Amino acid sequence: MSMSEAMASQKSDMINALPVSLDEDRKFLEAQLRDCPAGEAAQIERLVARGMITMERGYRIWAEMLGLSFHPLDDRSIDHRVRHRIPLDIATRHSAVVVGEEDGILSVALKNPFDLVAVDEIQEVTGLSVQVILATPQSIATALSRQTKGSSGIEGLIQRLLKSEIDSQSVDADKLRRLVGDDAVVKLVDHLIEEGMRARASDIHIEPQRDGLRVRIRVDGEMDTLYTLPTGLQRAVVARIKVASNMDIGESRKPQDGRISVSAKVELRVSVLPSVLGEKAVMRVLDRTGVTLDPAKLEMSKHNLDLFRRGFTSPNGIVLLTGPTGSGKTTTLYTAMSELNKPDSNLVTVEDPVEYELAGTTQVQVDVKAERTFASALRSILRQDPDLVMGGEIRDAETASIAVQAALTGHLVLSTAHTNDALSTVHRLTDMGIASYLLGPALRCIVGQRLVARICPDCAQPVQPPADVLKEFGVAPEAKLTGFRQGAGCQQCRNRGKRGRVAMHEVLYVSPALASAISRRAPDTELEQLAREAGYRRLMQDGFEKAQRGLVTLEDVLAVARSE
Repeated sequence: MSMSEAMASQKSDMINALPVSLDEDRKFLEAQLRDCPAGEAAQIERLVARGMITMERGYRIWAEMLGLSFHPLDDRSIDHRVRHRIPLDIATRHSAVVVGEEDGILSVALKNPFDLVAVDEIQEVTGLSVQVILATPQSIATALSRQTKGSSGIEGLIQRLLKSEIDSQSVDADKLRRLVGDDAVVKLVDHLIEEGMRARASDIHIEPQRDGLRVRIRVDGEMDTLYTLPTGLQRAVVARIKVASNMDIGESRKPQDGRISVSAKVELRVSVLPSVLGEKAVMRVLDRTGVTLDPAKLEMSKHNLDLFRRGFTSPNGIVLLTGPTGSGKTTTLYTAMSELNKPDSNLVTVEDPVEYELAGTTQVQVDVKAERTFASALRSILRQDPDLVMGGEIRDAETASIAVQAALTGHLVLSTAHTNDALSTVHRLTDMGIASYLLGPALRCIVGQRLVARICPDCAQPVQPPADVLKEFGVAPEAKLTGFRQGAGCQQCRNRGKRGRVAMHEVLYVSPALASAISRRAPDTELEQLAREAGYRRLMQDGFEKAQRGLVTLEDVLAVARSE
């Protein structure tokens, strides 16, 4: 027996002698990998086949031994903006996946981390330095499969468009309808939606530009470009979206609204708007999965939650949530409703659309064509003996008047409004024509809400805010404050330093003294003074407290709160 054969036999015996539990002797396992520097991947696969280690754990250990980073290549941790930086043929040939880019360095997961030919070719094609990272072969294959699927769909669509006149303004609706049924068009739109949802986008924007069709997504409040497609795709893509959301494909002069059902718990609210360069489509992602309607998980401070609960547990009156579109107002309202939803209560809602199905309640969908508007539905609801009425939004004088009447006749009304802050909601309602002497007794609570980027928990580091930022919050630079953090950037947050969003709140509880002041149209200074006496704290203060807890940065709080 040769020396090499003897060593191979010895290694085989050692593998067979590995303990059943990896945690019992991890050092022993690392020693086995060190003993075979030319075949670590094969060694890991043998251990996996014996059920003694998971593939990911084995590759993580191997990455530590090589001094490389390990990447899981899951959808949330790959930076979608650089996903196609390497040409598909090169990526497939070398089993390479780009996961991020920072300071001119491209992080690339390679199936073979020692493939210097692949590194040289990628550096030559991209003009960037390459930092090799390790990932399991299965995760690399899955990521490449997604890229291949998307690229083939786009390329197939482009080829078909080159043979058609789909972008011509003279194409009639019937021909357009036939063309958008093309398999490549369908796959392309599906791919754009899938990519947006993988990136946890709240909105997907399809925007015609002079140099192409820009596809952007909003992730954690920030806009990112996903693709720039050829200009010739504009009519095909928008037409397909219109067909999928039951819009009139032949109408291109008026704005239209619709919706696309992706799954039982995921829906897209679609808006198409005519512009100078063509129709722009925006798809808002309404994802009900993972939503927990628990007041304790609203990220409200105890102080604000106590005031809010005091308001929505009142036997009658109006409770309003105010803030911009997409700030989570409806979710907060549903959370309050879930606590009030009891067998002895009659809860009725009127919404556009119905965002969450709440068992035990009666939910009404607005339908303008059927003349079922917010106002007309509210009138009918009041004849249904409700204890609580939830209206999606107070947007006009008629709806506001009905809500006030319901509140003054023994009903609890929950709704939303679009105002800059809680206090200005009072003026907004009086501007709609609601008499002050009726508004004061009707109001119970107004909650102002904004979303701000959350610091990534995986790369958060302690930081001392700049003196000029502290000054904005009325804090002296020499003040000794701790708890502030900032994200350094990591794979989990795509080097943003932020992941997800958290809500900031201001809760205006309408005390008897404040209600009286509203009724007699007291000046703003008096209203704010009485509000503070009732516990009112502005968004800036809530944001500062959340920053001290290490949840958000003061800079992000300022960026949001300054919009008040």
